[in-house]
Amino acid sequence: MWDIALSYLLIKFFMGYSFKTFLKHTAKDFYNQSVNPPVVRASTILFKSLNDIRKTQKKHLKDPTGGHFDYGRQGTSTTHALSKILTKLEESYHVFLTPTGFGSVFLAMFSVARPGDEIIISDPVYSPTRILTQDFFKDFNIKAVFYNPRDLSTLKNNITKKTKLIFVENPGSNTFEFQDRSKLHQLDL
Repeated sequence: MWDIALSYLLIKFFMGYSFKTFLKHTAKDFYNQSVNPPVVRASTILFKSLNDIRKTQKKHLKDPTGGHFDYGRQGTSTTHALSKILTKLEESYHVFLTPTGFGSVFLAMFSVARPGDEIIISDPVYSPTRILTQDFFKDFNIKAVFYNPRDLSTLKNNITKKTKLIFVENPGSNTFEFQDRSKLHQLDL
């Protein structure tokens, strides 16, 4: 079967020029007068004073191109350029970049789940994700239900009208259990 989402013609139609051209020209950095944006690596950002931080943040609101150096890998000109590229590539309004994988998990879950919702999570999930879903989400009236990845009926039987998210981690953290993704896709959900 032909996948319309990966169609070269579709990408070319929506982007106005070829995908290869897009990748070659999208990262030009006229702020730093560079063909590609420089890689800015940082873990601790230093400011002379609180007033200096505020000036930098105000400057970023006017022109985010140079980055605003918020914390670690966030706010650099590199992350700003990457965010712009991904926004164009994904044809989205905005892209959120997180400095960690767990930050991405949190952002994804919290952007979907609302008070009164339920989420279903594979049992051998990363420990911080378990703490987030079974403890932290409880304060927001979001219920977490865990399923056994070796018995997919435990997944199917726990789906209700309140289920807003099924979180599959493959392989499972620490146990490295692999779930058969083809069987997950075959479930009549």
